[in-house]
Amino acid sequence: MRQLQLFLFCISLSLNSISLATPLEFEARYSAKAMGLTASAQRSSTRTPEGTYRLQNSLELTVMSFSVGSIRETSEFAFIDDQVQSLSYEYSQTGVSSTSETIFFDWDNATAASVVEDESVQVPIENEILDKLNFGVRLGLDLELSEQDEHVYKILDGDEIEEHTYRITARETVATPLGDIATIRLERVRAATSKRKTTIWLAPDWQYLLVKLQQVSSSGTMTEILLESAQIDGKSL
Repeated sequence: MRQLQLFLFCISLSLNSISLATPLEFEARYSAKAMGLTASAQRSSTRTPEGTYRLQNSLELTVMSFSVGSIRETSEFAFIDDQVQSLSYEYSQTGVSSTSETIFFDWDNATAASVVEDESVQVPIENEILDKLNFGVRLGLDLELSEQDEHVYKILDGDEIEEHTYRITARETVATPLGDIATIRLERVRAATSKRKTTIWLAPDWQYLLVKLQQVSSSGTMTEILLESAQIDGKSL
């Protein structure tokens, strides 16, 4: 049971790094591996009737054909003048362990209502505060428009605004079930004393879609996510 809890925790951390640039309608499927366990993950983006975008992650962990845990994550945001404006964020994990988080962004009053489990808090916000899912959209767009090697983002996590920095480290070809894909490799910049490591490979020819991700937790657990299939605006990779 403890192993399954750790697996879901590791995968939930990793899913937040999946990226796409300019918002489009798409669907991508991934295989996820950690601690000898495997799961299937899916990510999709749709445009709502109101003209906003809804980005979703989902993961289902099964053992001997039985579902033992799932993760659902949704970000709704507006895309205005090349800027990502967060509107709402929801996260839920069920199964061997359960947790939930909801955030509503009120830009008129410059506050966000963050609810983690049963605890609610009002957080002051400023321009370009992102959530744990839609920051990947901003990252993809910055890679498309900027020649900088490092990109910094302010992300609301619960009642705290954290600063995340990603650095380009190489251009590599990654082998996938779809064939070899040209990618840009990035690493999250952390404190020198941190044991955690996050490396992501994004495909510039496919709107910076995530191709591969490797994450090492503070305990040394390795998580890997690999692209299996994808459609972007109706076009298959």
